[in-house]
Amino acid sequence: MNRFHFLNEGDLKNYTQSILTDYAITPHKPHGQNFVVKKELVEKILSSAQIKDNETIVEIGGGIGTLTYYLLQNAKNVITYEIDPILASVLKKEFFSYNKRLKVISGDFLKKKDIPKGKIVSNLPYSISSPVIWKISNLLDPPKVVVLTLQEEFANHLCAEVSTKQYSRLSVFSSYFYKFEKITTLSSDYFFPKPQVSSCLVRGVLIESSDIVREKSFFVFLTALFCRKNKKARNNLMVYQKKLDSRFRVKYRNLLDSLELSQKKPIHISPDEIVAFYLDYRQMIEENFEIKNFSDFIE
Repeated sequence: MNRFHFLNEGDLKNYTQSILTDYAITPHKPHGQNFVVKKELVEKILSSAQIKDNETIVEIGGGIGTLTYYLLQNAKNVITYEIDPILASVLKKEFFSYNKRLKVISGDFLKKKDIPKGKIVSNLPYSISSPVIWKISNLLDPPKVVVLTLQEEFANHLCAEVSTKQYSRLSVFSSYFYKFEKITTLSSDYFFPKPQVSSCLVRGVLIESSDIVREKSFFVFLTALFCRKNKKARNNLMVYQKKLDSRFRVKYRNLLDSLELSQKKPIHISPDEIVAFYLDYRQMIEENFEIKNFSDFIE
């Protein structure tokens, strides 16, 4: 049965019901299966992605193929990842006529290596939002543009500015790789079944990043710094004194106090300041303690 006429007419609700009924599919909550049922959202996604007809698009969570179909109308090729084997099978069957331009990869995107190049455009399962951002940012050749539908609360953290309530480790880390902006907030009416939270469409544009922020030691430092974002940085970094011989612990505390930014709360330290803080901290450790390798100390 060819049901693409529903999508051609913008009738996403009937397309969704037709697929779910014919394949006896019940949306799986743990996989974040909330399917788009309003053409307006698709149009906003396509407008934000600015897809060219010679581009390859990577989609995370193909679902029942609603967004996939419209991506295929605009891009040269689409590669879609789907963790649910039943839905992956549905995609391959329903989109058989597009098999030269659509590649369906059955499995967990987070566990896959060799992610193909291309803009990432996705109605992301909300439960994997954070690990997907980390993975995308750490790719050797990250996509130049990402367009994602996210939980609104997560999007607020992702796009937060320093000294705001939502500013967090995620805000800082992601800002080293992408300039994220919120495009629009979305009510639960855009999806079936309706999620119990509001959503947000976000666009990220790749920026030049320093090799420093790719160091594992930097990520560990950032994690420790934000373990309690409303406490002084000094107090959060005291955790590392446990790795020192007891005779060096007082010295460590005193040296930490000498670093100006250690007296500020992480929520008030900008991303650029955090990099400078990390470099000063690393130099302090390397110059004052009997440690062969800084990464051994902090990791």
